Amino acid sequence: MSDTYITLVSEKLNSADSKKKAEKIIEFLTEQKIAEKDLTECVLGSSKGYAPAENYRNILEQSELDLTELKINGIELITEKQVFENGGNGLEEITCPNCGENNIENDWGNTLGNWHSGIDSDILKCQKCGIEKSITEFEFNPTWAFGNFGITFWNWTKLNPKFVAELEKIIGTELKIVNGKI
Repeated sequence: MSDTYITLVSEKLNSADSKKKAEKIIEFLTEQKIAEKDLTECVLGSSKGYAPAENYRNILEQSELDLTELKINGIELITEKQVFENGGNGLEEITCPNCGENNIENDWGNTLGNWHSGIDSDILKCQKCGIEKSITEFEFNPTWAFGNFGITFWNWTKLNPKFVAELEKIIGTELKIVNGKI
């Protein structure tokens, strides 16, 4: 069985603000009894996460799934620069913000690496209109996001939009939703 995830990403926070906002989010999630206070091994990878608490179903669109029966079921906070992608499950389009051209055939891989490392230009030139913009300004389908802050919900079902809006208020920026499967 594979694992799925939903990551809410702020593309606006810098690395210093990301850590402060992560603390506020955990405080909110634990006060609302959506997440447990202690870190456990409930997420994939080398990080630890916050297991679901008794009110976790309150933030889900459909609450039939019993997350407590799953080993991978936690909330992970990411506070470092990262490309938040769909788990390598294909990329259909990289759309130019100016003309709408699909730049999937463009040489965007190096540009993506440049953005992540921060040492070279992250500018991608549209193969149709020639506009030069940061790769972060192109639209990826399925959705990818670029930033210093993400909240990943491992194996949770669709999140309630009211909950996402509440997190946006706490963080102070819009959150992009990235769905993935590993």
